[in-house]
Amino acid sequence: MAWTKPKDPLRSSPLYRRNRALLKRLRLPCAVCGKAIDYSTPGQFVAGHIVARWKAKRWGWPESQINSLQNLRPECKQCSHRTGAREGNQVKRAMRQRAKTGIIYQLDDHERW
Repeated sequence: MAWTKPKDPLRSSPLYRRNRALLKRLRLPCAVCGKAIDYSTPGQFVAGHIVARWKAKRWGWPESQINSLQNLRPECKQCSHRTGAREGNQVKRAMRQRAKTGIIYQLDDHERW
């Protein structure tokens, strides 16, 4: 049995799908690299978020603001994967740093008392 990633409700909302379809109809070039996107090939076009979904959730943005047309941009598949990987690495780095500082503070407090 293959493990499948759970669907993000933000990417399956009607607002996201409507705005994604609008961006696809406009046939704009990639907002990251500027190259033309092959809209006829499935999977080559991605409606990317300018402010990442995890950041927007953390800042308390509502779903309507996260998936608004002002926060979406057309991206080619390669640029989307690249920016997603960069964001993911930033999150992992921040989590490791937070874990390290949390341990240091706990040791300092323990030693002080």
